[in-house]
Amino acid sequence: MSQIINIEAEEAILGGILLDPEAIARVADTLVKEAFSLQAHQEIYNAAHILHAQGKPTDLMAVSTYLADHGLLDKVGGTTKLGQLLNRTVSAVNIDRYNSLVMEKYSRRQLIKAGHEIVDLGYETAKELEIVLDESEQKIFRLTQERPQEGLVSIAETLVNAFNTIEDLHQETALPGIPSGFYDLDGITSGFGRSDLVIIAGRPAMGKCLAADSELVCADGSIATIEEIYHRQTDSLLTLQDNWKFGWTKPSAFVDDGIKPVFRVTTCLGRSIETTLTHPFLTIQGWKSLGKLQIGTKIAVPRQINSFGQQTILEEKVKILAYLIGDGCLTRSSPLFTNSNQLLLDDFSNSVSAGFMGLSCKLETSNSTRVPSIRISKDKLFVEHNRRIFAQNLKQALNNQSRTNYQIAALLKVSPASISLWTRGDCVPNRKTFDKLCQLLQIKPQALAPYGILAISNNSSNALTLWLQELGLWGKNAYNKTIPKLVFSLQRSLVSLFLNRLFATDGWATVLKSGQAQIGYGTMSERLAKQIQHLLLRLGIIASLKRRFVKYKNDRRQTWQLDITDRKSLKNFITEVGIFGKEKAVDALQKAILQKKYHTNRDLIPIEVWQQLEEAKGEEPWSILAKRSGIKGYSNIHVGKRAITRERLFKLASTLENVHLQNLAASEIYWDEIVAIEAVGNKQVYDLTIPDTHNFVANDICVHNTSFALNIANNIAKQQNLPVAIFSLEMSREQLAQRMLASEAKIPSNRLRSGRISQNEFEPLINAVTNLSELPIFIDDTANLSVTQMRSQVRRLQGQTKQELGLVLLDYLQLMEGSGSDNRVQEISKITRSLKQLAREINAPILALSQLSRGVEQRTNKRPMLSDLRESGSIEQDSDLVMMLYRDEYYNPDTPDRGLAEAIIVKHRNGPVGTVKLLFKGELTKFENLAKPGEY
Repeated sequence: MSQIINIEAEEAILGGILLDPEAIARVADTLVKEAFSLQAHQEIYNAAHILHAQGKPTDLMAVSTYLADHGLLDKVGGTTKLGQLLNRTVSAVNIDRYNSLVMEKYSRRQLIKAGHEIVDLGYETAKELEIVLDESEQKIFRLTQERPQEGLVSIAETLVNAFNTIEDLHQETALPGIPSGFYDLDGITSGFGRSDLVIIAGRPAMGKCLAADSELVCADGSIATIEEIYHRQTDSLLTLQDNWKFGWTKPSAFVDDGIKPVFRVTTCLGRSIETTLTHPFLTIQGWKSLGKLQIGTKIAVPRQINSFGQQTILEEKVKILAYLIGDGCLTRSSPLFTNSNQLLLDDFSNSVSAGFMGLSCKLETSNSTRVPSIRISKDKLFVEHNRRIFAQNLKQALNNQSRTNYQIAALLKVSPASISLWTRGDCVPNRKTFDKLCQLLQIKPQALAPYGILAISNNSSNALTLWLQELGLWGKNAYNKTIPKLVFSLQRSLVSLFLNRLFATDGWATVLKSGQAQIGYGTMSERLAKQIQHLLLRLGIIASLKRRFVKYKNDRRQTWQLDITDRKSLKNFITEVGIFGKEKAVDALQKAILQKKYHTNRDLIPIEVWQQLEEAKGEEPWSILAKRSGIKGYSNIHVGKRAITRERLFKLASTLENVHLQNLAASEIYWDEIVAIEAVGNKQVYDLTIPDTHNFVANDICVHNTSFALNIANNIAKQQNLPVAIFSLEMSREQLAQRMLASEAKIPSNRLRSGRISQNEFEPLINAVTNLSELPIFIDDTANLSVTQMRSQVRRLQGQTKQELGLVLLDYLQLMEGSGSDNRVQEISKITRSLKQLAREINAPILALSQLSRGVEQRTNKRPMLSDLRESGSIEQDSDLVMMLYRDEYYNPDTPDRGLAEAIIVKHRNGPVGTVKLLFKGELTKFENLAKPGEY
């Protein structure tokens, strides 16, 4: 026991306190009574400590009187014991050293105790391992804390400490908390208090929303609206990567942003999308919100969407579908296909015969007075034949039954005569009765009717009509025909076959008088035209969509026309699709393409790219660069006057060895010009959060999806030189680093992420890397982080840095993983309580980002309130400080407060509430002060 107890040191401390009235002041802040190994020593020290706190002397008389008054003098050994302590002590000069010895022995005893408790925890197999590890870690971590748990403390002592703190602050004119770096904010909050839980809340993806019916391509080839994706909360979607190629990604968050005013953007190719005014589009100069775009601006759209499904159906059914969408009548009693080309009529009839059984194709010409049509109906001979088979099979099945026909008829609730008619093949049961009959006879339906109930029924719709009903096509006229969802999930070869037969109906291939080769398609249905345009895009075929008006009788009808004129797209169409029955026209078009030199005035890189080229080339003259690149006419390449072709840009970029510009030239992007921006009213909108790339493709257009808290973290690490721990559940550490670099170097984040920076920007970028690398910022980007894991990481960081943390940042609260045993509201409550406990434990502020509910969107005044905190009132209850972010520019594009943000303090446990205005630089994702330092 001598290794963990030092009685002599304990007696020397107590003797020194009794001997020297100033001695206890030297040990009172660090020495606790539990550090004494003997109970008597504990009581004597506690008596002296209380007297000292009351400003009274701690000599022999005072201590013995206090012990006697509280009935403790005899328990400690009486005045004899106190006298021995005093007589054995010559001086209190070494009391600090004795204090260290006693506290060291005490810590070792505590460590042994914790070790025994941890051993016991190891045997508690009923507890989850994560909880056991956390409790074990807490026991060890508690030993390292400078100030152990005090329990109930007299208000007198607390008031003295509070007064001393106020006096220090007054003399040093410093903030009591940790400054955020935003002067106006610190003026209200006096800095973030240690052990505070601070909440920063805002609407997710503020303002960057799409109309509910915006369509997105999924990895299986299917098409889904953003509303459908929101409700199923999962999917793989297309995203534009940093190398200007498309890849697949999964959203990390799905946002219902309520009803908002939206605007329809239409491009020269006829593509359109409805978004809020603040939704970003990709331009050659980076992502820009719709409010900053105008007619004539060129935005990025995919030049190919390489997405095909794995679903297969009979090729004959694909042909039938295409023929009927193109030239079919689906509104009468049975399907009708009308076309003057005998080759197509024969192909349609053969496809029907091979794709469906029991159907007849009847040619109708009205004595050659109208265009030939093929009507599809049931083959009566086929039905009669299958009825005889049904009758024979039913007779045999009834003979094998122990029940009589009367009993079976009673169970089926039909007359006995019906059974007799069925066994003669004169009539058949309806579908419901047929299914019940199979159950009673305990046989499979195929045993009675090998080709199903449709093959024996005269009154039901034919198989083709029923299939068209399943696909949602039946009953649609020429104005509202659409391509069924099934087609978008088909394999590539079947999609090509579908388009081949579709263009055989209302498509054409021609060479105009001007020599321009053109492939086109016309339809009354705008929806159908856009779907065809999209399917062509999957095959790398760019088609433009135009509205036309054609003469019909004494009127003019609106139609929609798709035109393919770009040579590369024409070649892709000829190779991938073709047109059945119009092969000669396609061959003539192909020859015209080969004879004509390729030239395009549409598939160009926007003129602004010359600026990037100029930055990349440096001082080298344009003519020399063009000559080195092998460009003819190198003396005048129209620098900055004309948009540049992809081929020419690639040559120049290759000569300059500029990878970014090479990727841009070889990108999967087509730069499409905006031709219209029009308000379409208020609509339900949604948004998605896309990790890493922060963009996705909707309606065949690239769309995009600020970091106040990150700015605060950076300020604390830079200005206070205190360690900051960032826990990012949404973004990777690389993304966070890029955001901080953009903010520090003052380079727009989108250009930094894509590498499109000038030579002059490298110096500030290198300086930013140097400056940030010296900051004590630590990032954990573990997904599905729990509070237990977070606590463990924070403790480890405190041990490594050997100092108190300046801030713990959590992004964001709703993504944190709970226990899984409660509903989400209860889980959030437990999480916020645990975060508050952790803040007190580590004596550092925890700043947690949170989302606001949709309620804020339903009010006329959009400024958020405390009640808008999402998911749990416990966030409000457990927090010390709650701030709401608001930008009026988002809701009111014409506001005079453009570029400003408000941090609205709606709860402040230790001070006033109020609003702070900050400067917001969206391109840098950076907040800055409006006030000057020193105002507070």
